[in-house]
Amino acid sequence: MSDLQALQLRLQRAVMGASAMPLPELVGDGIADARSRLAIYRHGYRARLREALSNEFPTVASLAGRRFTALLDRYIDACPSEHYNLRWHGAGLAAFLRYALPWRDRPAFAEAAELDWAISTCFDAADEPALGADALAAIAPQDWAGLHLVPQQHLQWLALVTNVDAFRTAVDAGAPRPHLRRRAQPRRLIVWRQAHTVRYRPLGLDECQLLWAATRDEPFSRLCELAQTQRAPQQALARLATMLHGWIDAGLIRELRPTDG
Repeated sequence: MSDLQALQLRLQRAVMGASAMPLPELVGDGIADARSRLAIYRHGYRARLREALSNEFPTVASLAGRRFTALLDRYIDACPSEHYNLRWHGAGLAAFLRYALPWRDRPAFAEAAELDWAISTCFDAADEPALGADALAAIAPQDWAGLHLVPQQHLQWLALVTNVDAFRTAVDAGAPRPHLRRRAQPRRLIVWRQAHTVRYRPLGLDECQLLWAATRDEPFSRLCELAQTQRAPQQALARLATMLHGWIDAGLIRELRPTDG
């Protein structure tokens, strides 16, 4: 390591460390002494971390209110950035809020971070083609049973016991913050991107079971069997057809693949 690289590393540690480290190479001038100059860099670095995290986690900010900055500072101290791109510093925030006091006793905070991060990563995901409704007309009736629905790779599943999705919706719409509610049982919520817009919505129990099976590479014949455990056969197939068209219209399905494909 060269002398310059060693100096840069020491300066990096002094700026990023939890406490200011003396750095003899730093000198003062007529405007500020060495300690003050280091403090300026340290303050600027943390301010950029807070700014990046604030952009990624608007739902957490809505929940935390005036305590949001203190929350971010606790996370920055506990989980220093290890990536050259500040955008990825937030990858561990949900896990931090799930296990750190006082937030681990309030699951809405971790759920809000999970939702915000899912939306952010969906937006950044690689573009993929989406199946069009016209492709269904080209499928022969005898071929349906062995088909597999291939979902978009960026499709994400969340289990929520609170209504943090209502907080995100309010933030996006500039609407007043809703009341926080907790449910006895978790809901399943999916997050995906359609064209340039990230979407999210909760699923009913029947749709959740069928879409989950589809994402686990179950063939269409298995989806039909599952649908018939929920409703009478004639109603089940009609319901499944309605859901399939809805998934395609929403851009959730990338392709239909035969069993031997």
